[in-house]
Amino acid sequence: MNYWLYFTPFFLALLITLFIEVFSKFLPPRLPLFYSLPWGEKQLANSQQLLIIPAIIILVTLCNVIISWQLHTSQIFFKRILLFSSILVCLILTITFLKIILIFI
Repeated sequence: MNYWLYFTPFFLALLITLFIEVFSKFLPPRLPLFYSLPWGEKQLANSQQLLIIPAIIILVTLCNVIISWQLHTSQIFFKRILLFSSILVCLILTITFLKIILIFI
């Protein structure tokens, strides 16, 4: 199996983190992040709270990698499901991050 795929979510999380750290001074002080909350002030977060997105990517990926390591080598199908679910979560959260940032460009 391609082991570089395991590092793709970590790499994207690192890129998001670096973007937040470098460009946080150019972002508005309050950004929409919590869309599940009622409309208004409760949905807004500061730019440092955007670090929740890469933290979730890393957490989900770490959990899936650890579970994958525990599986027997004959269970390649389940290992691939865990890998691709990590990549899917990473892509969804990266797209969410980009949509939040692109509002202000």
